Amino acid sequence: MKEIPSIRTQLTKWLIFPLGLFTLILFIYLNNFLKNRVNNFFDNRLYASAKSIEDYIGVENGKLIIDFPNFSVDFLSLTQKGLIYYSVVNQNGKVLIGQEDLFDNNILLYEDKRFYNKTYDGEKLRVISYKVFFIDSNKEYSAYITIAESMHERNENIEEVINTVLMIILIVSLFTILITLVAVNKGLEPLQLLKNKIKQRDSRDLTPLKFNAPKELEDVVNSINILLERSRDNIEYIEQFNSDVSHQLRTPLAEMKMELDHFFDKKDEKFIILNSHINNMSHITEQLLLYAKTNPNTINLARLKKANLNEICKNYSIKTAPRVYKRGFEFAFEDLDEQIFIETDIIILESMLDNIINNALHYAVDIDGNPMGTITLSLKRHNNTIWLNVKDEGYGVEKENLKNIFQRYYRVDSSKTGSGLGLSIVKQIATLHNAEVIASNNNGLEISIIFKYPIK
Repeated sequence: MKEIPSIRTQLTKWLIFPLGLFTLILFIYLNNFLKNRVNNFFDNRLYASAKSIEDYIGVENGKLIIDFPNFSVDFLSLTQKGLIYYSVVNQNGKVLIGQEDLFDNNILLYEDKRFYNKTYDGEKLRVISYKVFFIDSNKEYSAYITIAESMHERNENIEEVINTVLMIILIVSLFTILITLVAVNKGLEPLQLLKNKIKQRDSRDLTPLKFNAPKELEDVVNSINILLERSRDNIEYIEQFNSDVSHQLRTPLAEMKMELDHFFDKKDEKFIILNSHINNMSHITEQLLLYAKTNPNTINLARLKKANLNEICKNYSIKTAPRVYKRGFEFAFEDLDEQIFIETDIIILESMLDNIINNALHYAVDIDGNPMGTITLSLKRHNNTIWLNVKDEGYGVEKENLKNIFQRYYRVDSSKTGSGLGLSIVKQIATLHNAEVIASNNNGLEISIIFKYPIK
């Protein structure tokens, strides 16, 4: 599936790309516009210089003449940079003053004035040539004035103007991009806050979100809260369904057991077989209901309350020791010096311990079915974790089977009866407490529930 870019990426792209395109078009336009303005300025200056030559041209004895010394001094003072070339040619093509071959007769065949570029004497020049008329004694005289200047000053001015404009555009563009990025981040800030608020919540927390959302996010927050409310309703429905199923299944099984006790002798083989089936069915029913009830995705977290883990384990040990002794095992409880508090449901936590203890009672026996040693319930600290351990002194489990014993319906010994759900329920309840469960061989099987501590 194609990955969709983030909103930040899309906004940034759609803001910066048009800005970059606009900046490029603006630069091209300004570059051409300013070049034309600078060129027009220098062309006008060049034309003004050429016009000044007219003041030094006169008619004497029926011929055009130029007052050269005055013209030379005044004209050369008009420029400060670069090279100046000029010529004045009369109507007969004779150069009255200035450089030979600077003026081309073909330039003004169809017009009286013209600006053009020309290379002369190895220099690139900007040139103006125009035709001027004089009247003396009712006779008309004409001359062609040409003046040219090298491009140095013109190019320097164009380069300076363009560089200045480019610098201004770059500064404005960078500032605009910076403002754009800040604006995008500020605009997405409510979404980021909403994201962080959701991430900080427990994945099973279905209480409504409380978030001062801007108008654009109100519908999103409301939709999330509607989904949370529906999920919570579904969980309550599942819990109610489990409760109803539990009641409806337990009642007929209890009645069947009473009927069996009433009509059969307890030493009767039929009674023993039927009673075993009913007990097994009752056990499987209880395990299935417990498995459904402790699903982390469907349990109401409001059931979890702060409780003292030390007290829970101590009270559980007092209650469970008699049945362990009755099965021929020894039982021990090892407490922790410090008091540990966790968010839990005591009944569910005791059900988890029941399943671990029952597993030990079932499997920690020798080949003749005799109990082996002591079952120990202990609390220990390892750095920032609290380990709740249940250890037996049986044969343990083959290493290759250790990773599978928490899977549903997995049995190490297929000859043993049972629901096959016991240790998978243990793992599910551990997950409900945000804890990890591991199994290891330690002179017997040891199952450890690892709580991160302090509990958040």
